[in-house]
Amino acid sequence: MVISESHHYHMDEILIESSTGSGIVRLYNSGIMYQTYKDGSELKKEDSDHEMMLYRKNFCKDTSRPILVELDNVKTVSKESRAIYSSPETAEVISAAALLVGNPVSRIIGNFYLGLNKSVMPVKMFTNRDEAFLWLKTFLPG
Repeated sequence: MVISESHHYHMDEILIESSTGSGIVRLYNSGIMYQTYKDGSELKKEDSDHEMMLYRKNFCKDTSRPILVELDNVKTVSKESRAIYSSPETAEVISAAALLVGNPVSRIIGNFYLGLNKSVMPVKMFTNRDEAFLWLKTFLPG
């Protein structure tokens, strides 16, 4: 299982990086978080609960942050996980989410999420990483 080498956003330095079990989350000095997943990831409730705990404890202590979520390596997302990601509790930690899709499966997952889950925070799907980062920068404080 290889985590896609996530073409680090060229303008930012990584401040914190942590394994979520199913992938890696990074916090850039811009204030944007970036979640990638291992190839073939099947996200279940336990995975999503663990991610949210890590985000809250290590990345979003006193503030909510925008996040870029790369979905290319994700195979499935459980109903319980989708509910966690679109919950008011998650919106306290995540100010906006950009879903980066680059293959048919990730596009289906992104569309499925956007169609079924009415998220409290803004969520938008992208095929271009730089456009996603630019959109997320509009949700940074100050």
